[in-house]
Amino acid sequence: MDGEAEYVIGIDCGSTLCKGVLLNRHGVAAFSLQPTGWNLQESAARVLANLRGNAADIAPNTADNDMVGNMPIIATGYGRDMATEKTKAVTEISAHARGAEYLMPGVRTVIDIGGQDCKVIAVENGRVLSFQMNDKCAAGTGRFVQMVLERFNADINLMDTLLAAEKIIQLNSTCAVFAESEIIGLLAKGYSREEIVGGVALSMAVKISSLSARVGLRPPVVLTGGLAESSGIRKALSQVLKVEVQFLPQGIYAGAIGAACIGGF
Repeated sequence: MDGEAEYVIGIDCGSTLCKGVLLNRHGVAAFSLQPTGWNLQESAARVLANLRGNAADIAPNTADNDMVGNMPIIATGYGRDMATEKTKAVTEISAHARGAEYLMPGVRTVIDIGGQDCKVIAVENGRVLSFQMNDKCAAGTGRFVQMVLERFNADINLMDTLLAAEKIIQLNSTCAVFAESEIIGLLAKGYSREEIVGGVALSMAVKISSLSARVGLRPPVVLTGGLAESSGIRKALSQVLKVEVQFLPQGIYAGAIGAACIGGF
């Protein structure tokens, strides 16, 4: 990849959110985030258009030299193949490992909770040593959390408020489909949404714990992906894993940042 490019664009096209960054040698110059919706190609195109606009605003000389349209574009994520203008595609595993290292040098374990899957990645200097991934069931994924919150007419922003009550009812089902049926039954019995969301967070943490045991959990541990900013999820993970899961600033963009790093810096 062109190591002399002034700017590199990284796009992480997930199943729920499409994230992008404009990266140069001094850091992240711009961010873009769009709901993925049903058309991944259009979502990636919107993110790309935003970042190209930022590049033209930030570096007018670059625009003058007609380099904005020729910046390397590195795509990752569930919909990476739908980013039609990409110059390269990389796996989510390598992108999140590299992005986490960029944001927190020395990180050793990355937990990524995406819309479709969750992953635990052992890293060293941004390189992937090993990983475990749950992509067979929605339980433990961001989609599962979103599904539960939608039942309560709540959104992801309300989750930490519900978790702050520290009320938990343990869910017996390990499958998202059966868990949804169980949740309906719990509501009929009068359990609160705080208790049920607490149970969902615990269930997610237990599932990730089983993946972590196979990877070999080593601190520092960080959380990336769409739930990266949730203090409630980090707390649930920390309690079950018995190690602090640290807040990673811009952790939601870790995949996009890692893709850009792989592409140019």
